[in-house]
Amino acid sequence: MRMIDRSARLTLGSWLVAAALLAGSDATPTATAQDSLAPKGAEPHWLPNEEWVNNLWLPYDEQRLYDAVGASRGQIFRWVRIDATHTLAQIARRHGRSVDAVAAQLVSNRAAVSAPQRRVLLRAARRTLTQGHLAQHLLFHALHQTAVAASAEQIFGVRSQEEFLDLRRAELSPLQIGDLHGRTRTQMRRGVAQALEAAAGRGVRRGFLTLSQKQLLLERQLRQVPRWLGQRRYNGPTGGRNRPRLPAGDGAKRPSISVDGSLVSWDAYRYDIPQAERLGEIHVEAARAGSAAVWSRSFAVSAPGDARSRQPVSSYNSVLSGDGSTVAFETAESTFPLAKRVGQMSVLVRALPSGRIEKVSHAALAPGAPTRTAFNPSLSGDGQLITYEATDSASATQPSRNGLFSYDRSARRELLLAEHGAEGAAFLPRISADGTSVVYTDANGTADGRTLVWLIPARGGERVLVSRAGGKGGEPADADAYEPAVSADGAVVAFTTRAANLGVVSRASKIVVRDLRAGTTDVIEPGADGDALEPALSADGRFVAYVLRARTRRPSPERLRSRVLLYDRVTGARVLISRRSGPLGAAADGYQSEPVVSADGDRVAFTSTASALSAAKPARLPGVFVRDVAAGTTTLLSHHAWVGTPRVSDGSSSATARAAAHVRAGLCVLGESPGAD
Repeated sequence: MRMIDRSARLTLGSWLVAAALLAGSDATPTATAQDSLAPKGAEPHWLPNEEWVNNLWLPYDEQRLYDAVGASRGQIFRWVRIDATHTLAQIARRHGRSVDAVAAQLVSNRAAVSAPQRRVLLRAARRTLTQGHLAQHLLFHALHQTAVAASAEQIFGVRSQEEFLDLRRAELSPLQIGDLHGRTRTQMRRGVAQALEAAAGRGVRRGFLTLSQKQLLLERQLRQVPRWLGQRRYNGPTGGRNRPRLPAGDGAKRPSISVDGSLVSWDAYRYDIPQAERLGEIHVEAARAGSAAVWSRSFAVSAPGDARSRQPVSSYNSVLSGDGSTVAFETAESTFPLAKRVGQMSVLVRALPSGRIEKVSHAALAPGAPTRTAFNPSLSGDGQLITYEATDSASATQPSRNGLFSYDRSARRELLLAEHGAEGAAFLPRISADGTSVVYTDANGTADGRTLVWLIPARGGERVLVSRAGGKGGEPADADAYEPAVSADGAVVAFTTRAANLGVVSRASKIVVRDLRAGTTDVIEPGADGDALEPALSADGRFVAYVLRARTRRPSPERLRSRVLLYDRVTGARVLISRRSGPLGAAADGYQSEPVVSADGDRVAFTSTASALSAAKPARLPGVFVRDVAAGTTTLLSHHAWVGTPRVSDGSSSATARAAAHVRAGLCVLGESPGAD
């Protein structure tokens, strides 16, 4: 067998230059599915509905692939990221290797399996070389699998797998779905881990996975679970059964507001697939309030995509500093076609006055450090201190880890604040505006794995338990506590819980406020029946905005209803925020979520699927609104182009027929992936 000359490895640049030549011979036309086994009319991202594909049972040790084709994992990712035309076979052929020779080398160490099983493995290995999207899926979509959805009834308490998938397509996070059905965060984390471990073990018993590949797969999957559990975004504008259950138009989510209420940023979603393929599926926008509270047209915050590159990038999960000078957000590379997020996630910061962008989550990594994916940023009021979560892959000397970090942009110094243990669930950090304190959730240290809310100094030090009963040494919450929000000075923290020993006397969740200086713990009565959740605090801790969600025995996207309210902790007054313009405007229909509040409580931004708040937003599509409490106005900030009406700035004239071609139903794997490494 011919040895690979490592000095002859192709550079990424030469691969991309060669793409046009390869596309003429090896490539599958982009108008059809990349997989040659796909039925006529199938989606470009079609995958065979086979157990080994659904559960990511790569039929060989992947290091053998890198050795066989003379390429690193990073180089292979950058190649098959453009899976419309790129295959692993093309890389092999550039080295003078045939598909059959490479496939034989990949499974040559599987002598222990039977002859029939070895032939099965050989055929599967060959398919990974010749089918671009299949290779991308198996190597880089660690949580794009069916094992978790197949066990959704046990893990999340839903009635069926389809109910779970319906709620995910409506962009509820797995944590939110389990919460609707009475599951704790630790129950969900353990259930997901058990489902993944069982699926990988079955792959070994069936003779598909080697023990070493099983361990590598599980290592990647399990360290991504905390992130995935808290992820609301449904990954990618894909068609078929994986398409989010939303109308055909652009959406917007995750508002953030400056202290003075004059600037709001948010995540903007492109529904039109051709646009997403060129520019990225999600980007960050913002708008400013002018005189007489008239808001400007939105402007771009994240960097524009290169429409010619076939390498789209999405930017999302944005957060604005209190002084309005800085926006932090995540980015991830996307596939071509279909703009499905698949690359490592990074946290970037943009200074709005200068436009300068920094990649803060990787700035302190030493050369040769393990690969990292970073997410869930939070900014101090002046934008100089940032916190985020990060997962670092395993190396030869240390296992992988999930950590909570702070990064000082002035000193260019990163600090590990906390690390997930065996019971790790999502940290979801929030830093105080003065940069002194970080609040987060953690399941470690409790016998039953409850998630508790903690506060830790942003520059390191002893952590303090927040979710506890009244008094300086009150008992820890006896149920999950989560979704912390913090005042500007770190003295007041609001969070969501069902803990009876904190004063919650019903099965519904409530908002609890802890004053750390006074040592008091108070329950905010929501004003009506339902679950209170998603608290947001004004700078001084006086005003609490929150979501009140109607309870239903059979949760579904169509049945979910909620309102956003604002509570004054001084006067006890409660104001309905999600309503039409006017002092007594009609309450919004649909689902309201993600409130954020200005320092004085005069402005609250929120996400809404309502049909009646603005004629410019289609019903059921999420949009970002701001309510001016004093003026009694509710303003739509986001814009919502339909598929057949591309934005003027895009320069496109078409898209309807092309987008329709993308949404024809085809077989695809049920699952999603928060990123790859």
